[in-house]
Amino acid sequence: MKMLVLFVLGTMLLCTNSVSQSQQMATIVFVCEHGGARSAIASVYFNKMAKEQNLQYRSIFRGITPDSTISQATRRGLDADGFETAALSPVALTSNDIGPSTLLISLDCKPPTSYHTTKEWSGIPAISTDYAVARDEIVKHLNQLIGELKTK
Repeated sequence: MKMLVLFVLGTMLLCTNSVSQSQQMATIVFVCEHGGARSAIASVYFNKMAKEQNLQYRSIFRGITPDSTISQATRRGLDADGFETAALSPVALTSNDIGPSTLLISLDCKPPTSYHTTKEWSGIPAISTDYAVARDEIVKHLNQLIGELKTK
């Protein structure tokens, strides 16, 4: 009887472990020069879109030379779009952000050559000039990215 109980418990543990591993989310790192505008918007919108479409991805945002806070134009725009911005804070890109399955997407910047950039999105308008136009351009890129991720 004890052997049967141990076998059942061991099987349950193996099943639980394989489920948790299969449910781990791959990471996408969005990076822009200061980490407080383009990459922040891309990350917030990507996480919302990925959750709505049940994709096993999450994103973070980083800066090459990060500002101390997200830009006021970004904060106002994301607030108006219904996102919570209080916890959004730029962080410097480091090697700890990059793993073997990480996708690194640069937005109008050049990360150090020690990082392999998966995609480069350039020509996105300045957030401070027109948040809505810039956001719409970022969302257009995100829709294309999500389409690619869904086929993987």
